[in-house]
Amino acid sequence: MKMKLWVLAAAVLIAFAIKRHYADARADDLEWILSPTAQLAGAMTHTTFTLQPQEGYFSRDRLFLIEKSCAGINFMVAAFGMLMLALLHRVGSGLSAARVLGVSLLASYSAAVPVNAVRIAIAMWLAAHPVALSAFSAADVHRFEGIAVYFGGLVLLYELAQRLNRRVAPVGQTP
Repeated sequence: MKMKLWVLAAAVLIAFAIKRHYADARADDLEWILSPTAQLAGAMTHTTFTLQPQEGYFSRDRLFLIEKSCAGINFMVAAFGMLMLALLHRVGSGLSAARVLGVSLLASYSAAVPVNAVRIAIAMWLAAHPVALSAFSAADVHRFEGIAVYFGGLVLLYELAQRLNRRVAPVGQTP
């Protein structure tokens, strides 16, 4: 039980550090997530995004900018926290704690890029095909779309984690 509390404390510190980095970062500091996201979103939408220093990745033909706020860091932190809680039962030793932290961090990043690219591709489609709902502004539609895509991404990631978790031997047992 004590090890699980330590790993939860470590997870909170990691999440805080990521959020702190994001809050202080410029778009150029987030190239580690903006670049692969822009490449994947570009492949999905058949457009080219080019790096605009201090701004992000810009598509001239679509007039669409993937900027700092589009990085997907909030999704990554949410995915990291969800995975940590889903895998916490696997923590029994220092080594298993490090494994759970590492796997959760790597998986949250690996999920953030494609989920965010999907969100950007949908946002680009919505920008080209405005929804004529008088009750919602374009910003409202963008916000709802982001919530729906991110929630769906978290549900899919959780389900994938659970399926993989069932295939891996329980802690302390060999397959």
